[in-house]
Amino acid sequence: LYRSFALPWPAPCMAEGADAKLYKEFHATPQSLDILSLRTLLRLLQSERRNRAERLEVLEDRLQITNSELAFRRCEADECRDKLYEAQRKHQAGYRERDRYALADGYDQAAEALEQRTAQIRRSMEQVLLEQITQVFGREKRDQHGFVTQGVRDLMIIKSEQEEVRERTFRDTILVTYVMPYSEQKQHLTYRVADSTTVKTLKEDACMHWELNEAEFVLKVANNSKVHDALKVTACFRPNEDGHFLLVYKTPKNPSVLPSEYADILPKHGRKRFLTRREEGRQDMTSIRMQGAKVKSKSLAEEMLLLPGLFRFMTQRDRKVKKHLRSLRLRTICAYFVLVFLTAFSIAVLRPPRVGYECTTGISETITGGQHPQTFDTIRSEEDIWQWLEKSVSVEVFSDDSMLREYNYLVGYLQVLIQQVSQPSPANCKGVEGEASAANFSCVHSAFADSTADRSPQRKLENHWASKVAQDGRSMEKPWEYRKMSHPTSGAHSEAQAFQRTDGSGNRFEYQLQYTPLSVVRSAFLSDMHFLKQAGWLSDQTRALHLSFVAYNANHQMWIWNRYTLEVSAFGTIHPLAHIEPFRPHLLEYGLDYELLISDIVRFCLLLFLILQELVEFRHECKETGSSWKQLVTVQTLVDFSILIFFLVALGFRISYYASEPSVSYALSHLDSFRDAGQVAENYGVHVCLESVLLALCLYRFVYFLRVNRSVYIVWLSVARSASYLLRLSPLLLLVFLGFLVLGMSAGNKVHECNRNFGAMVSCSLLILSGDYHPAQLEPGESLRLIYVILLFCFGRLIVANIWLSILMQEYHSARVEAGFSPETYKWREYDWVNWCMPWPLNRLYLKLRPSIVPLQSKA
Repeated sequence: LYRSFALPWPAPCMAEGADAKLYKEFHATPQSLDILSLRTLLRLLQSERRNRAERLEVLEDRLQITNSELAFRRCEADECRDKLYEAQRKHQAGYRERDRYALADGYDQAAEALEQRTAQIRRSMEQVLLEQITQVFGREKRDQHGFVTQGVRDLMIIKSEQEEVRERTFRDTILVTYVMPYSEQKQHLTYRVADSTTVKTLKEDACMHWELNEAEFVLKVANNSKVHDALKVTACFRPNEDGHFLLVYKTPKNPSVLPSEYADILPKHGRKRFLTRREEGRQDMTSIRMQGAKVKSKSLAEEMLLLPGLFRFMTQRDRKVKKHLRSLRLRTICAYFVLVFLTAFSIAVLRPPRVGYECTTGISETITGGQHPQTFDTIRSEEDIWQWLEKSVSVEVFSDDSMLREYNYLVGYLQVLIQQVSQPSPANCKGVEGEASAANFSCVHSAFADSTADRSPQRKLENHWASKVAQDGRSMEKPWEYRKMSHPTSGAHSEAQAFQRTDGSGNRFEYQLQYTPLSVVRSAFLSDMHFLKQAGWLSDQTRALHLSFVAYNANHQMWIWNRYTLEVSAFGTIHPLAHIEPFRPHLLEYGLDYELLISDIVRFCLLLFLILQELVEFRHECKETGSSWKQLVTVQTLVDFSILIFFLVALGFRISYYASEPSVSYALSHLDSFRDAGQVAENYGVHVCLESVLLALCLYRFVYFLRVNRSVYIVWLSVARSASYLLRLSPLLLLVFLGFLVLGMSAGNKVHECNRNFGAMVSCSLLILSGDYHPAQLEPGESLRLIYVILLFCFGRLIVANIWLSILMQEYHSARVEAGFSPETYKWREYDWVNWCMPWPLNRLYLKLRPSIVPLQSKA
């Protein structure tokens, strides 16, 4: 890498200050620079190269614009030249025609002199006019390259002050809306009008456009006032009023007068107030006014319809919400309750309470805890790795009196898997820019994969291990040979992307865990680790070291898959990763032979019954309404089908466990060679997660059917309606929250743990919204972060939370009034309970035995 940069640098790359000092040190003693300085120098050169490329692109754009302008000017010059040639040709043709007629009629010298003088005067006048026009319009203002140059004043349009004031208030665009008679439809059209356009002209044009009779329509402004036809359009509106006309149908003439209208025009005082002005209208004034009042008065419902929302609010109690009770049957509630109970029972059998925690924590504390000089979490160098293998793993795994073996039985073999990439090569170098030759670089792969694995023969390792295979507790594996894994495994996720968690390929070192005496296996393990340490087996080609074994806890009857990974990135950083997963290889054991099987059969039958009931309800809705496809896309129907799908997937996993080998056979299979249990443990965990999701969906449906209770129905309806409002606002809220995240990443301290990546900022922001934030976390100089915390708290807790809380309270009160303000109104009697609880045969029998409970409405 030093030799690759030993080249003369171009002069423009020189910088000032610390950069210039770095250049001088590189030219003077290139071997003395460390890798960090070289990386800094490389970044500076790459930045200079990008700047040059940007400047070159700008110059190319300018050159292209200049070439376009030059081509345009050339075309313009060619057109002018062609026009000049055409004019000269016509002029010469005119002279020849004149000479021809002069020769025919005779030559007149005086006339010829007069004509020449007239032509000279015409040319002089044209020259003077051309100079004056050039001075006024600046047509000959050109630079040295022949391009026209114009000043700012040449491009301005000079107007008087009166014209400017007039243009500020002049309205040249008018919107005309055609209101269709006896309909709510409207059509819009915009017109460009002149200063002299009248309302009559505009109405005629609008009626012609919509093919209407102009005598039957009139133009009105927005306040429903008719405008005169002789007015100008620009004078019909105030300065702050919208230019909007309504083309409406004229009110037809009414030849008759209503009694209410006649009563309103009678005198209110004097002796004539009791007299009528028409012979047919002779009646008492009181009766006339009462008749007029009857015509004018409207019902309360009609008056409420005029105000938006008032009719809906005042008629809430009249709705009598009982329609949802028809689909809430007792058998469905019982079916979902049994599903919830059996699913919870299956989870308790698969992953008993406290068992998973106790099994994993007991092994984790012995292997990775602080009981030994070198803990697993504090490994940061290769020396720490060897110390952990020699002083922690060997003591706990290969000692009869260790705490790990006191509560767990170690099965099969312990495997030490090392994954290394191929030798450094120039072909692996990517992203290196500059004038350095690629042949001077030797780069290694950053991640271990099948295409980057080191498959070269390890002669030194073969010479040492050839005579020790299957000796002192070692397995028959040949660690000097690369072995590809035939099936995937499972482990912790990579942090530096240096390996794949499901890849078990590499060089393997395996040691038997049931070999007696264990002291011999421990001595062999320590000897092998010492040899690998002396041979420098952990190098810059190493990407991961995995230590795997299987344990069995007899107290809880659980198997534990253990895989401890030491990930080594391409930059030399080490990430310790532990993965401990409890599992069971076979389910029809441990005193639960047929309980799970019976539970699965019952759940399958219940799900079939619920799906069949959904189909029956669908057909019933089709008969009543003619179309009920909307019922198939509701949330409840989708949840039912999701329950069936998740159960079938979980049942597929369960059948594979039912058909697997028993635990004794599984334990004996570990005696022959190392058997990877990662995939079995991962499938077991996925199986339990599927059961948990199934339990959540069943609980949702069970609570949904509990809406038969008034309180549950009110709470459910309130939350559902308020959630629908929040769902509509969610795109806007997500955008605002994303803006806060970007603000937090830019305003926060770069070394703060919340600024590691976008996910860390999301987690910290959610903790701030939940109130989990301490002022002691702020460091001096983080005023911007304090402002960000205050703004985020105000937005999330004071605005969003309070808005949703107010919506929830409003919907709760609306649902409470709709469901009956007085619960006594909707209280069930014995007849209601009998109809809801008992099936049809028992229902009729009970009503025959107790006919007194049947209400009068049902008897009728």
